[in-house]
Amino acid sequence: MKIVGAENNHWLAIKNARLEPQPFWGYEDIGAFLLLAVLLGLVFRLLVHLQVLSRFAMDKPSIGLQSAVVTLLGAGLYFILRLRHRQPMLKPLGWVVPQIPHIVMALMTGPSLAASITLYLRLRDQITPLIPLGELLALGLILGPMLEESLFRGCLLPVLASTTGTIPAVVITAVLFALFHGPANLAHWLSFTATGVAYGWIRVASRSTTASALMHSAYNLTLYLLARW
Repeated sequence: MKIVGAENNHWLAIKNARLEPQPFWGYEDIGAFLLLAVLLGLVFRLLVHLQVLSRFAMDKPSIGLQSAVVTLLGAGLYFILRLRHRQPMLKPLGWVVPQIPHIVMALMTGPSLAASITLYLRLRDQITPLIPLGELLALGLILGPMLEESLFRGCLLPVLASTTGTIPAVVITAVLFALFHGPANLAHWLSFTATGVAYGWIRVASRSTTASALMHSAYNLTLYLLARW
């Protein structure tokens, strides 16, 4: 009974938590970022049409091209918010140093989640695809978590939380996070949604996007190691 009570109290605290500082940006800013992403996609299509880029390069983009796209999107999100609101952005987006317990929690939960999902996928006869080491280092550990956590947990989650409440915002953000990754089947949908919920939970508990990025990176690293095992 004490364990159940502790869990209920913990989730009640998450439900009643308020992400500080409250976001001074809104859905219009998120829409502007999505428009930027669409325009960037159109630019790359134009480059293919003009034969500046090959279709093969778009279908199987190199690590350099993927890194460039992620960097452009991350910079675009930052400058949209910075130019529209004329305020510092890193701290409001949650890029602050989390407390030690939350760092430990992130670095423990990420690998545990990766191990659980790997086991779940293998029981369903699905194999986690291997990725090159360079792609893991550039995208899986650094650029990918930085962009995705900035967008979903740093920018979108606080806006949704101010509208729907914290727990629905964590779940909705997780579903959108899964959609962003284009899951191929129900198992992948569940996997991405589960990780999205975990990242949202640590973001709310720690009030730090850095914590969710650490969990995200630890998850990706563990997933890579287990895929090679």
